[in-house]
Amino acid sequence: MSALVWAGPFRISELLARCMEEDQPWPPAGSGVYLVSRYAWTGSPGSECEPLYVGSNTGESQRFCTRIGDLIADLHGFYDGGTGHHSGGQKLWRWCRDNKVYPGALYLSWGTSKDWCDRCAEVTLANQLVRSWAERAPLLNGNRPPACRAHGCYVGD
Repeated sequence: MSALVWAGPFRISELLARCMEEDQPWPPAGSGVYLVSRYAWTGSPGSECEPLYVGSNTGESQRFCTRIGDLIADLHGFYDGGTGHHSGGQKLWRWCRDNKVYPGALYLSWGTSKDWCDRCAEVTLANQLVRSWAERAPLLNGNRPPACRAHGCYVGD
């Protein structure tokens, strides 16, 4: 399997400020995996970027870009009364509040691959970034991503 091709990381405030720029890369509609981190990174993400959340598209839908939009809205606290769309965005909002970090100061990146399905990419990335799923550190994900049934991707301990 080939490696993920990454876009970013982009400081979220800058990504939003440049949303109308022709040269600003934008998430694809359908397929990919995304990472929210505390710090920027080069090459491929690792523990030095302080990874906070990993996600992907659910199923075969064309909602990857929309899913990232849901994440950004909830990350900035635009949810209430059980109306949020992204539990990861809500966890990140609470983390930002508790750690006195402006949500726009976090970094967002997304990766795509012609050879991996979204689930395999998410499982592989999460396993690279997490020390132990028993403690989930450092990710804020509530659960480890489920294994890919089609390709048998292994989810760590």
